[in-house]
Amino acid sequence: MSGAARTRQTPKARPAPRGPRASLARAAGGPLAGWRRWRWIGILVLAALIGLPLAHAILGEVAALLGAVFLLGFLLGRWTGR
Repeated sequence: MSGAARTRQTPKARPAPRGPRASLARAAGGPLAGWRRWRWIGILVLAALIGLPLAHAILGEVAALLGAVFLLGFLLGRWTGR
């Protein structure tokens, strides 16, 4: 070995891909992308229209409202959390 010290080069970070294909790939990877978002909106609307009156009839007003608030808060946290 020679007297010169060898330095190790660190690999450079690759820039994020750009262009229309990259933006589509990022959009498709989201938790609520495309048609799946409308599916979840439909499920939430059906749960509110059918589930709340059913829970109200079976459990009572306070339990139905508390359950709906808990479920909506949980879903909102899951959808927006990262």
